[in-house]
Amino acid sequence: MVIDFHSHVLPKMDDGSKNTDMSLAMLEESRGQGVEVVVATPHFYGHRESAASFLERRGQALRRLKGAVASSGKAAGGELPFVLFGAEVAFFSKLTELDELDSLCINGTRTLLLEMPFAPWTRYELDAVSSLCLDRGYQVILAHLERFYALQKDEYVLENLLRLPLWVQVNAGSLLPLTRRGPWIRLFREGRAHLLGSDCHDLAKRPPNLAAGRGMLRRKAGEPTLARMDELGARLLGLYA
Repeated sequence: MVIDFHSHVLPKMDDGSKNTDMSLAMLEESRGQGVEVVVATPHFYGHRESAASFLERRGQALRRLKGAVASSGKAAGGELPFVLFGAEVAFFSKLTELDELDSLCINGTRTLLLEMPFAPWTRYELDAVSSLCLDRGYQVILAHLERFYALQKDEYVLENLLRLPLWVQVNAGSLLPLTRRGPWIRLFREGRAHLLGSDCHDLAKRPPNLAAGRGMLRRKAGEPTLARMDELGARLLGLYA
């Protein structure tokens, strides 16, 4: 099952889709690339907005999108990918205390897409993520690890973070530049990266591009890597036993 694990297709939620027409066009583009499931992961910033407010806005955006899909006559799962809902949860100081964290996971699972700070991580972040994984039992996915990797100077923190029972998502676009894709391909080969997302925001600057990333991964890491990724993705989302 081809899954885009990271997208901003919900209309008027964040810096992603501006309206339902754009959302539909993004989903159409994804379906044309063979994507069957798109996980809508709008940004959640707990230091700016309450979880209750975010969840209300997300519910409204989902209803608008479903209405647009119904009006278009393009049934989800047929002409359009099936849309699951979650959040790209930005790390903040009270994250582990958040009562509504379950509601920010993807579609009623325990799978949580976590965006780490754009800064060097310390043992504070390591302890917090450890708590999410080991104490609270979440299936944590680290969003686009490659965007933070060069910032990490404390090898102890980075290595111990990646030893936790969590998963690493890489953006498809990061596998495309000839001179910069090597480290991220290597992470997949080594089993230290596990999932792909387009992180699409629009149709021009940050469009759906999962097919290009999958194609590169197939060429550089082999078809078995894609098969393992697809099986893991379906399992994390509870799409089959």
